[in-house]
Amino acid sequence: MALLIPNISAIQLKGEGVVCNARLRNLWTSFSLHLNDGNGWPQIPPGTEIGSIAEQQWWLTTTSNSMGLTMRDWNCPTLARTSGRGTNSQQFYLISYLPTLFDAKPTTPSKWPRMPWFTEAVGLHGQGNLSVRADGSVCPVQDP
Repeated sequence: MALLIPNISAIQLKGEGVVCNARLRNLWTSFSLHLNDGNGWPQIPPGTEIGSIAEQQWWLTTTSNSMGLTMRDWNCPTLARTSGRGTNSQQFYLISYLPTLFDAKPTTPSKWPRMPWFTEAVGLHGQGNLSVRADGSVCPVQDP
């Protein structure tokens, strides 16, 4: 038991990293299917401040209605656990994964295979902010 207790947080972080990877891939799959159906990349309304709570809520609402995604799909379990939601001392996030703002053409997101489709708001898995690219691969942002 004495050997396990110090490793519990490391084991928890590793497990949350696996879940985070899976959620990024789920976002990629949902958006890929959306694009393959001939729909364009969702366009935030004009005047919406990028990164604002209003933008994050818009992504949640829009993808819930058009792709069946939930708040859980948009959140890294590590950030949800460590963000201190509701405190004044930490950044508040509705979603953990920040979408790239492509134009509305269905083919645009695939034109640049190295461009991330979604990037973690905060890198908490020891490798930098994770992102998912056009081919569905999940890797740290700084990875070439």
